[in-house]
Amino acid sequence: MQIHTKKINTGQIDVWICRAVQWAGKRDELFSELSPEEQERALRFKFSEHKEHFVIFHGFMRRVLGSYLAIEASCLMFKTAEKGKPYLVSPDNKESPLNFNLSHTEDIALLAVSSGQEVGIDIENRQRSSDWQGIARRFCTQEEQKALFSAGSTDEQREAFYDLWTRKEAYMKVLGSGMALSPTQFSLTVAPKPPALLKHYSEYFRPNKKVVFETIKLPKNLSDYCATLAVQGIFTQYKLMEPGSL
Repeated sequence: MQIHTKKINTGQIDVWICRAVQWAGKRDELFSELSPEEQERALRFKFSEHKEHFVIFHGFMRRVLGSYLAIEASCLMFKTAEKGKPYLVSPDNKESPLNFNLSHTEDIALLAVSSGQEVGIDIENRQRSSDWQGIARRFCTQEEQKALFSAGSTDEQREAFYDLWTRKEAYMKVLGSGMALSPTQFSLTVAPKPPALLKHYSEYFRPNKKVVFETIKLPKNLSDYCATLAVQGIFTQYKLMEPGSL
């Protein structure tokens, strides 16, 4: 496979969109490019849809990252940080300067890529059926709940909840904490206010730099979805990327 090398400037975040339906015809090819561990993990999924999405999204991630490093997708090497966040390593076992984070919901995935800055990203479907009110009361702080349940109609509150949830997930992911940092250990703003950190209660997971948030403006055909990007340190812009010739 020809590798189309891409460049990324310091301070820029590339946000790649992957629609599973557009990659379904390459599923077997993508599966062959996964590591043995990833292949085993894919085969453990009970439902074929979940298996297919795992193969496509992780294969897509490998191809994107490989395009920046001029490395075949199958040759990329990953390690996992203490709390589960994956990172790239070079053949001589040194950490790569390329940072990334993958998020998916249903058949849509977003991959954030940066040069030297920790990133976290999350995407959610605001129309998804769930007990969002119960989740909010359990996993949002009192400050967040007060803002959330006063955000207009029930539909407006539901949309604000999913937007808030992408902010909270992106924040936990940029810190690399996973669920070891409880969502109730920090408070964020609620839409229509722009995303920002209000309070951080945890002493164990304290960010080294200011975390900057950005609401991702998704294409019109993804109007039911919302997404948030979180970056450690100052960045100039994010750029929405389509797979193209990967």
